[in-house]
Amino acid sequence: MLGSVVVLSALLLMPLFSTAAVPSQSSVVNIDGVFVDVVVLLNGRINVTYWMNFSVISGSLGGFDLLGIQESNAYDPDRAYVQMDGTKYSLIVTTKSGGYGLDWTPRTESGKTVTVVFGYFSTSRIIQQTLDLGVFNWAPVQWFQTVDIENVRVIYPIVMQPSWISGEGGITQEGANYSGYVVDSRQGIWSGGSERSYDSYSLLAYPSNPLASPRNFSVSLTANPANTEEHLRIFHYTNWSFYAPYVQPGALWSDAVNYIDAQANIPFNVDFGVYNIGDADLQDVTVSVAVPINLTMTSGEVSTFLGALVGGEGQFLTYEFVPANVPAILPVTFQVSSSSLNASEWLVFTVNVYVTEYIPPLIPPSAWILGFGVLAFAGIAYYGYKKVTSHYGARWEPDETTGVYKKPEIAIQTLGTPGTIAELDPVESAFFVNESRQKIVSMILMSCVKKGALRVLSVDPLKVSVTGIQLEELTYYEQMLVDAVVDDEFDAEKLDDLVERLADEVQKKSWQADFEATKAEHEKLAEGAWEELQSNPTIDARSDYYFSGSYHGWAWYWLYMSPHHDTYIHDSFSHPESGAAPPQVPTWFGDISTATGQAISDIGRAVGDVGQATAQIISNVASTIGKVVENVGKIITEPLKPILEGTSRCVQHDACHSACVSHDACHSACHSACHSACVCHSACHSACHSACVSGGFR
Repeated sequence: MLGSVVVLSALLLMPLFSTAAVPSQSSVVNIDGVFVDVVVLLNGRINVTYWMNFSVISGSLGGFDLLGIQESNAYDPDRAYVQMDGTKYSLIVTTKSGGYGLDWTPRTESGKTVTVVFGYFSTSRIIQQTLDLGVFNWAPVQWFQTVDIENVRVIYPIVMQPSWISGEGGITQEGANYSGYVVDSRQGIWSGGSERSYDSYSLLAYPSNPLASPRNFSVSLTANPANTEEHLRIFHYTNWSFYAPYVQPGALWSDAVNYIDAQANIPFNVDFGVYNIGDADLQDVTVSVAVPINLTMTSGEVSTFLGALVGGEGQFLTYEFVPANVPAILPVTFQVSSSSLNASEWLVFTVNVYVTEYIPPLIPPSAWILGFGVLAFAGIAYYGYKKVTSHYGARWEPDETTGVYKKPEIAIQTLGTPGTIAELDPVESAFFVNESRQKIVSMILMSCVKKGALRVLSVDPLKVSVTGIQLEELTYYEQMLVDAVVDDEFDAEKLDDLVERLADEVQKKSWQADFEATKAEHEKLAEGAWEELQSNPTIDARSDYYFSGSYHGWAWYWLYMSPHHDTYIHDSFSHPESGAAPPQVPTWFGDISTATGQAISDIGRAVGDVGQATAQIISNVASTIGKVVENVGKIITEPLKPILEGTSRCVQHDACHSACVSHDACHSACHSACHSACVCHSACHSACHSACVSGGFR
């Protein structure tokens, strides 16, 4: 995944392109070297260790923030220490958004050096499959000042034969071929939108000791120096066959307490974490809550749709309840389901709430308060009378203590306006909520065919022709898709340009928007489209609406973007009315179906039963769309094509966005920039990364 930057805590209220906080004037620290070992495990996860050397020029040093770790992780206490003057001291580790605060005692004084060692394990798979190759697209943290030398060594679980290792420890071409090693053109040192090559780059056997056995394939890359905020991007491929046997299916796990003590009529919270502890993604994850009698849910939903949960990732939900005044043990049962799992693999967890009854006292507290108040008032009145009369004729004069009371004001700074929904069309909205690139391009392709501008000739391989006509005006992205057709094929670089333009437009329109509110509106529209379709009483009316209806733009966009599209389409057409004919499919879609081998036009004649014919037609509609998306995806995600053609496609769009939105501190400020980052162009490096660096010596 794209690694390495999250907003430095000191910068949260600073402009997006500010540099990181610097040490106080009394402390001057040089970063002598940063050395990073990344051990790739067979399951595709990584084990990372940083060795960081600092020299204190003046003042003293006792800590800093290591920020910008995007992958979900757990740090290793055995690899969290400093070494000074031959003595080892444990680090004081504080978890922060996007990384850790690292502190130690005694402090390192002026004229001394210190080596800080810190390691962690990723809890999610970093090696991602792209056809028959596994991609490693990662970066170490960035630094707010120059590092004299920075080296990253990626050590793979790929054993080298002795004949593939030179006398100096290098890997021969045979060893590289066996590993399937291919370098992406975007591997390099990035600063803003510019890229430079690594100062040193080698394929080496690990361990370096020639007597060691076994010795593994490794890649060593060095920046000498790594300048301020430079982004060391490591982007290459090895054979997926090394990892495939170890990919674990998705599996659910929960994090919650088993019981809670509660007081009657007093609200309390239940925190419930849901995690995918496997490697494969889980789809349509939903958390349902069974609330017992005598317990009222005041915050949260009885059913929460989380959507996709990628391997190693999790989400946290908080619910608020108020118990009735009845002593009881009340079970709150959570069920977590996923369409990727059998019902027997779903998760069920119960939190028992022990409710203590409230018994009012025999004499109400209000009576005690009233009685005490009467006595207190009498005493104060008497004291006041004596005070005034003891200085007969005295008067109060107004001074600074008797002015008008001014309530304190709290100023909250934010970049997005709460509740503001970005004004996006359906395709832009799809990009905003992180639909996959192939799905977005496929949506645009369907619209271009509907408008008559393109014709699908075949899908495997995908070939299209430009008709030279258009029945409706094209949007900017539709025109760019038409322009991307060269010799009946899509030009990959022009598809890149399309998605980058889409990213720019979304960024302009959504910068001031509330992300959660806009996302909720997107989900509402997707569900609303289906509600409107199902409000049509006849199969023909539903078919017309599905292919040609208007609903905040073309209705089909919203229908297709619903995560329940395939289920809803079958449900909506499964019961044709009496005497009805099979639904009519428009010619433009029928032509696409024929190109995919899912012919629709003759089904009504070949199948006598209307219900059976309708079911077959709808099945072919869903299959047609699936075939289009699948073969668009082959163009976009094929790993060797961007390498050989030097394109800037991103094979990690979903992983990038997932990493970005997992950091609350960064999210509201950088959402649009992160979307640009998902296109893997310079915005990723100049916008998001500039605001997110490690450092802040203290």
